[in-house]
Amino acid sequence: MPPAVVRFFVLACAITWLCQLPLLLQQWGAPIPPAAAMAPLALGAVGPSAAALVCAWKEGGRAGLSGLFSPRRAPAGWGYVPLALCLPAALHLLGLSLLLLAGGTMPATLLYTPVTPEQRGIAVLGPAGEELGWRGYALRRLLPSQGPALASVVVGFAWTFWHLPMMCLPGVPWWSWALAPLFITALSVLMTALHIKSGGSLLVAWAAHLGIHLDNVSRAHLSGDGAAPLAVTTLVALVAAAITARRMRTCTPT
Repeated sequence: MPPAVVRFFVLACAITWLCQLPLLLQQWGAPIPPAAAMAPLALGAVGPSAAALVCAWKEGGRAGLSGLFSPRRAPAGWGYVPLALCLPAALHLLGLSLLLLAGGTMPATLLYTPVTPEQRGIAVLGPAGEELGWRGYALRRLLPSQGPALASVVVGFAWTFWHLPMMCLPGVPWWSWALAPLFITALSVLMTALHIKSGGSLLVAWAAHLGIHLDNVSRAHLSGDGAAPLAVTTLVALVAAAITARRMRTCTPT
């Protein structure tokens, strides 16, 4: 793995984890005021993008930064934005359809849209705070040496690991620990395919990430719907990712 990508992964996790640590400790009973626990979260949410900026500057100064925001990378794939935005919900609804066909029960909530101010805030902040790092920096550097399938798995693993503090909050069910790595890695493969097809468009990456938050099936347990919605969506995502990985023929966007 390129050393620059390793540095990026370490820095992204370090920034985010340090910012999320007060909330994690407070939720587990530490005497930390709620305001002090919540204040650093916005900075933690942009950890991957902040790490990408630092690493790109270290690599090439202004030229390195301009490579992250190359104008040719944005307009090329705008036509893929609707597909990227709707992809997470489509996987979820297809999973629910399979659940019904198998004799299961439809959950109480059809789509897990952001309803609280915190959920709406992270829906906006998450794509901008993460995708410059995951797809804009790390994936582009992994594709030439690792190829699309392996690069997707590496980014998916790092993306999952980055979420570790939030997965350790009280109330997160055990099955979320089992399913989240599979679901996130499958999404990583599908987003790599969109990245390649769109010519490396960050706008498409942002749209796909926004779509995840507009129907965040990982919140199913908060609605009392149990493991079924995430389980069937993960199954569909894994099948789609396996098919997509076999179809990807190139490792660099045009």
